[in-house]
Amino acid sequence: MFESWTDVTAAVGTAAVVAYLFYEITRRQKKLRDLINVLDDQDRQLTEELEELVRIGRLRPMARPM
Repeated sequence: MFESWTDVTAAVGTAAVVAYLFYEITRRQKKLRDLINVLDDQDRQLTEELEELVRIGRLRPMARPM
């Protein structure tokens, strides 16, 4: 499969870089979710109910979504 140690080293290095990038992206996504997710359960439920009323047409949004 590999013809020299250089090929093995390159493959291991590439795998390590890809694994690190995946870890870093996941870590930053979690950090952003924790920062942005400020609604408690009651606020979240009310927001979901309002969005559902808008979706079925019982309420109209005050501004058009972009």
